[in-house]
Amino acid sequence: MMAEGTILDPSFLHRLERLRLATKRAMRGTHAGKRRSRNTGSSLEFADYRVYAPGDDLRQLDWNAYARSGKLFVKKFLDEQEVHISLYIDCSKSMTYGEPSKFQRAVQLAAALGYLSLHHLDYVSVYAFTDRVQASLLSLHGKGGVHQLFQLLASLEPMGAGNLNEALRSGHAVQGKPGISIVLSDFLFPAGYEQGIGFVQAARQEVALVQLLTSEERRPGYEGGLRLIDSETQEQREISFTPVLLAEYHRAVAAFQAKLAAYAHRRGMHYFNVEPELPVEQVVLHLFRQSGLIR
Repeated sequence: MMAEGTILDPSFLHRLERLRLATKRAMRGTHAGKRRSRNTGSSLEFADYRVYAPGDDLRQLDWNAYARSGKLFVKKFLDEQEVHISLYIDCSKSMTYGEPSKFQRAVQLAAALGYLSLHHLDYVSVYAFTDRVQASLLSLHGKGGVHQLFQLLASLEPMGAGNLNEALRSGHAVQGKPGISIVLSDFLFPAGYEQGIGFVQAARQEVALVQLLTSEERRPGYEGGLRLIDSETQEQREISFTPVLLAEYHRAVAAFQAKLAAYAHRRGMHYFNVEPELPVEQVVLHLFRQSGLIR
């Protein structure tokens, strides 16, 4: 459990206010936000003209264009719409590994993405999951929702075994409207991840997968005989670490990450390979920004 006031540095929060999540397609919202939509509406930014049709708002007629052409034209403006952001945080026991732990970094990344979204009047929902959704907050809106967001994130604790497929296939874990869904996890699920992610994407979500694996998980420096204990199942195994075994392990980890990246690429998703040891500011301001997830 993290203290609410220590999740993110206040100076970093101020920098986040200049950023927002990017979306690949126009979202049709129901409330005004700070995000440009391809739909036209009533904001102050001029978009184009179209020919007047009976029933149009006479206040939008361009009389200067009428004086030049003798034809009635209506001014169109860009509407600003909100987007729904869904954040999925893996709270299974395997996320406790590392210093800082994968879980701690996932919580901080969720806080950063949620904060910048709320600042720009997008809707934010948060789901903490293991083999099911353990805690959630739905449809936070505006900067008034930041306290609720941070309060929930600070209360989370890793527990039990993870099953992303089971957790995300439940109807209450997916928003009904198109939006952006971001999954923060190590993706170390014996049952895989394809069914759960596919279920979310089928709900018209733009999906981003953020995989967190510690440097020790990627490149362990173990030698000799060790007893390994699974943090989720408590299963034990005696292993003798030799150079040959370590080389095979490195290949297996690289293949596992490459498979997840290829899966994301085929389905048009963002994929991020994040080392929890990196400062959260570096991940957000450089990795996420350079990839186009935020701008």
